[in-house]
Amino acid sequence: MYRLFYERVGDSLDNLYKGIKMNKVMEAIELLSQGNDNGELNSDLLLAAKQELEWAYKELESKRNAFQYEMELKQKSLDSQIKLFNMKWSLLEEETRKLAEESKKAEKRRAFFERVNSFQKGGNDGDNIVHGEMFFKGVASPQALKKRYKDLIKIYHPDSENGDNQTVQEINREYDSLIHAMAK
Repeated sequence: MYRLFYERVGDSLDNLYKGIKMNKVMEAIELLSQGNDNGELNSDLLLAAKQELEWAYKELESKRNAFQYEMELKQKSLDSQIKLFNMKWSLLEEETRKLAEESKKAEKRRAFFERVNSFQKGGNDGDNIVHGEMFFKGVASPQALKKRYKDLIKIYHPDSENGDNQTVQEINREYDSLIHAMAK
């Protein structure tokens, strides 16, 4: 898109160049036509017209080169800005994806702990013991089992708010049986 713009500007510059050159040629012809009365051309006038054309050509060429250099610099700057934007965009997409994954994990843990708390409050018939098979349901690897065990101990440790010795004993008993079963 920008290259097309630069090409159009370059074409306009070429047209301007041709227009200025034609103006200088016309001025030179006018100078030449001011020759002496008998129609002969004055060599000094011819030399002056030639120098005027050469000067105009050099000036126009220098302006054209400066313009092209400026456009190249702007194109390089634009390219680097686009590259930086793309890098930032990919980083943003990656971090957004990670955040969504972490949010899903947090939501699953919250739901799990809500189920644990609701089970503890509603299904005990007065005693505070929660049976361990519910805590380790869906655990398939020893690493996941160990992580779940640590999380449960944090929740049900006797020193915590929801803590209870009998529940911790039940969790330990179930953990031991599952760890031995997975080891075989």
